[in-house]
Amino acid sequence: MTTLRNALDERKDNFYAHFTLAKALEEHLVAGAPLSIGETPLSAHHLLTMKSALIVHLYNIVEAIMSQAMDEIGEAVKLSSPSDWSNDTLREWLRFYASKGIDGGEDKRLKVVHVAALKLLAKETMEDLELKKPSGSWNDKLIHVFSKRLNVHFPLTEEIARRISASGKYGDKTPLEFLADRRNAIAHGRRTFESGANDLTMADIEELADATIYYMEHAMNAFQSYIDDRKYLADAV
Repeated sequence: MTTLRNALDERKDNFYAHFTLAKALEEHLVAGAPLSIGETPLSAHHLLTMKSALIVHLYNIVEAIMSQAMDEIGEAVKLSSPSDWSNDTLREWLRFYASKGIDGGEDKRLKVVHVAALKLLAKETMEDLELKKPSGSWNDKLIHVFSKRLNVHFPLTEEIARRISASGKYGDKTPLEFLADRRNAIAHGRRTFESGANDLTMADIEELADATIYYMEHAMNAFQSYIDDRKYLADAV
């Protein structure tokens, strides 16, 4: 199984390769040097589109890695009997399982709870196990909520707290909150790809990427350790 750390490293390298390409285009445009691909001359319009694509790409790293973290935790947990789970693990399994019938009537909700109780009393390994994502787009605050639910040990050092603190340049949001909001604006059509990052310089995007990936590296270390040390079990060391 690919580890979370390796998956993040791979995606990080891929992002910075595209960032380097966009930065090279910017340098050519600033210098006034003509640059073409075949018969198509590259212009500032292409750079603006590439900058928006970098924002979408950067958010996709956060989303993909968090999805993989949820999947890998679920895969690890289901290999053990529910009788060995920690209380936090049991609660999160119930959170997802109970949500399947939340819109039903009393009998439907009772059926969901009844089936869940039978599964737990059987004390057998689960055929499938999923975790419920907190509502909203992934950012540092949602990742904190998710990690707290499972009791993942993820202390914020002074350096991490400083680099992801809310800032006026991000509209009083944290870098990851700004990233999620801007990505959604582009993805949902509130901003075009030409206007998606037109207020951001390449240096701004690089700073946003560095802060985001720095945070995600620490987050993935925490989730990877949670899996490796089997902290989802009641008797975990």
